[in-house]
Amino acid sequence: MKARRSDIIFAAIVLAIVVVLSLAQPQEAPPSTYSSYDTGPNGYRALYEVMRREGVSAGRFERALGTLRAFAGTLVLSPGEAQLVDGQLTGVIDSNDAARLKRLVQGGANLVMLGEGPLFPRSVLELPTTAPIPVASTAQAARNALTIGVAQVTASFSSAFTWSAKRRVERLLVAHGRPVAIAYRIGRGNVIAIAAPGVFSNDVLARTQNARFAYDVLSAQGPLLFDESVHGYTSGASMWDVLPTSVRDATWIMLCALALAIFGALFRSAPPIALAPPRLRDSSAYIASMAALLRRAHAGSAAIDRFAWEAMRLARLRPSAARRPEVAASLERLEVMRRDPHPDNLELLDAANIVLHVRKELA
Repeated sequence: MKARRSDIIFAAIVLAIVVVLSLAQPQEAPPSTYSSYDTGPNGYRALYEVMRREGVSAGRFERALGTLRAFAGTLVLSPGEAQLVDGQLTGVIDSNDAARLKRLVQGGANLVMLGEGPLFPRSVLELPTTAPIPVASTAQAARNALTIGVAQVTASFSSAFTWSAKRRVERLLVAHGRPVAIAYRIGRGNVIAIAAPGVFSNDVLARTQNARFAYDVLSAQGPLLFDESVHGYTSGASMWDVLPTSVRDATWIMLCALALAIFGALFRSAPPIALAPPRLRDSSAYIASMAALLRRAHAGSAAIDRFAWEAMRLARLRPSAARRPEVAASLERLEVMRRDPHPDNLELLDAANIVLHVRKELA
């Protein structure tokens, strides 16, 4: 009993030491990223929930940009960190993906780029460069369609966009007299660039009029998508997604043709086509069918008996002619063949020829 009690005391002491050591170790907070999944100070989880609560069709895009072939809504790109995830480099957009983004914008999509943007060639989207400015905690809103009801927003603004002579750029936010948020058109769509990604973060979204500014910018057109592939949240594309558009169109055409063929086979849309009437048959068809029936019934002996009966009937009609040697020999031969219980086809044919000969002699 004493040994058991000492074991319990020893286990309690070891457990207490483990608890003290675990509490004494400093707990490092995980890094906060600009992701709609992140609930830290830099995350956009609050922004995502606010947009959905306000009735905006918000979602997350977690595939390769090449699979987003047609999109007429608003796509949000937040800065990601280049890193290897499951052997794949995330947070980096190459020139091909940047060209696809440009085609989406030209087709009518809105592209919202936060911060310096993911690592990609800026020249593809003709994005102006940035230059450092004195750090400002607020920025004033310019008067336009994307800042309705917004006077100023709160964030840490340390860089501003330089002037671009390539196209007309509209200012959205200004700090120290320099644009920190701009918008410009490419084709039928718009590119909205904001130098400070923290303007939509969980830490400052509830301050001043940040949430109002976020709603004006992100609900301007169609459904809203947050690109999470730059943050390592990727899901594998299906075989259908990676097929070229022409192959997918051909597949749909083939399936429609198959559906029409099945429908046409199950349901008639016209009266049936009448078959040509059978041709008239002569007596040879009757003879051939009766011969086939007798052959299957093994009725050779019955046929020879019928032949013999017919020959004897003719002999009774002309007894004088029946006594001729040729006729008598034929009649005797028929009588012998008649006694055979299992005649073959040759004997049956021979009997038919004998009857034909007797009929000619006695006619």
